[in-house]
Amino acid sequence: MGILNILKLHGMTIDDVELVEFPYADDWYDDPAMLVPPMNNPSELWLRRDHKHDYAFRPLEKALLDGTVDAIYNQMGQLGQLSEATGKIKAIYNLANHPDWTMQVANTPAVITCTDVMAKEHPELVLAYMRAMLNVGLWANRNKHAAGEILNRQTFYLDAEHTYEGIKDVDMVPSLSAQNLECIRIGKDFMFKHGYIKNDFDVDEWAQPKFLEEAAHQVLEEEWERRSWSKMAHGSGLEAKGTQLGLG
Repeated sequence: MGILNILKLHGMTIDDVELVEFPYADDWYDDPAMLVPPMNNPSELWLRRDHKHDYAFRPLEKALLDGTVDAIYNQMGQLGQLSEATGKIKAIYNLANHPDWTMQVANTPAVITCTDVMAKEHPELVLAYMRAMLNVGLWANRNKHAAGEILNRQTFYLDAEHTYEGIKDVDMVPSLSAQNLECIRIGKDFMFKHGYIKNDFDVDEWAQPKFLEEAAHQVLEEEWERRSWSKMAHGSGLEAKGTQLGLG
């Protein structure tokens, strides 16, 4: 989608370029070195590899530098900045700088999904996950520099300060805003049109705001408990009955 949008903005179509496929070897998990010590969570991969300098995360750069291709497309601007930091590559266009936000839809916004089986048979797990996401987002919004330090371990920004600059104006709390849903619809329509998904669907019906709303209610309730009732000598929780306050 990003490639087609860039071509469109410059009066070109896919017929004006030759796409060169580069299959990505998804076999890192077979490397014995990655299994010692055993990983408890797939995200540990990022903590074990120098992903900011590991070309496995930027496999197209070598093809560009050796002349196999004339240009490459990076989904994230941070990847391009890492490429430019080598002193050998320069960006020629950045969709993020275009005023039309619909041109910037490329697997964004990140979508939290689960199977219908999980949603129907284990809604308590969905709620637990969403509560965690809301709490993390709220904390990150309040502590952007600290969040930058943590996220720097798993992002392609140059360093922690650069990560902070990238997230300082971003709302880290999950949201089913109208614009987010429209971005999902744009991405869905593109995938359906080009055969990446076989079945069309209504985004508004597919989205499940009930989980986010219930999780938000529980988070607010927990916050109220923590801030208010925990300071009282007797009674706790919103269910406390008959609590009497003295006025001096």
